[in-house]
Amino acid sequence: MNNVRVLSVTGKNIKRNKWLTISTILVSAIVFTLTSVFISVSILMTKTVNYYEQRAQVIVFFKKGTTEQSIFAFKEQVNNPDLIEEILYVSQEEALNIYREDFADNPELISSVTADSLPPSLEIRAKDIDSLIQVISNINIAKETDPNVDEVMYFKDVVENIKTLSMIINIGGTVLITAMTIITIALIRVTIGFNIKVHQEEIQIMHLVGSPDKFIRTPFILEGTFYGFIGGLLAALMISIPWYTVIYYSVGTDFSVWVNQVFNDINLGYVVKLNLAFLLIYFLVHIFTGSLIGLLSSLGAVKKYLRD
Repeated sequence: MNNVRVLSVTGKNIKRNKWLTISTILVSAIVFTLTSVFISVSILMTKTVNYYEQRAQVIVFFKKGTTEQSIFAFKEQVNNPDLIEEILYVSQEEALNIYREDFADNPELISSVTADSLPPSLEIRAKDIDSLIQVISNINIAKETDPNVDEVMYFKDVVENIKTLSMIINIGGTVLITAMTIITIALIRVTIGFNIKVHQEEIQIMHLVGSPDKFIRTPFILEGTFYGFIGGLLAALMISIPWYTVIYYSVGTDFSVWVNQVFNDINLGYVVKLNLAFLLIYFLVHIFTGSLIGLLSSLGAVKKYLRD
């Protein structure tokens, strides 16, 4: 019976100040939405950096007619297990297969190219960016004494730019998320504190008639938790509904192909499909986080404004 009464009091507190309740929920939802977006972008950038770091970062092209023996000799010369994660030899035939896959939509280009017109190459992947710098230096030194090397192509700048952008987003996101979390906590605390002040006479009467402290405090704690719960739920809806709407209506377009390719490359393919398991986890994380922030905020308000 006490539980029913607690819930009843909580509902009355929420309904009594409708505009304050709506404002608190909306602001919380907006804050949670922006926070979730920044976290998602941060995860996306981290995955992108990992993807590019795992791909070939240096490609050494050899002149046509270079023997495999000469190519493997160059490979042994530059291969340093402490710096290099992987070296792949791509023959002219393999290069032709790759070319055909890349230009499968343009038969005219494919028909005019043969294996003899494509150079053999070595695709080299360093362990990390710092190692990549040393690998490039070693390759350039070896190139000076090897007449078979035609061209060296490396993507150091691409990876470094992505890492820099990722770092900026992570730092900026951390600062923004911290600030928004503080704002949300402060807002819920102020709302709960205001309601406590409004009900101050009722609280005093309840103390006089011997109502337990737990019965007096719990409705306010549940109220704050409710604000966080609804805010987190709305945030999940405000992100997922527009996202899947865009995905649904763009099916069959170049944009859809590009988005699917990008997310599949970084092992996040389930994000662009209606995956119920992912959606369930996504909503639960938002709801749990919102409820936790609401709970902690209301506990702080109760501790500050409700004195025995």
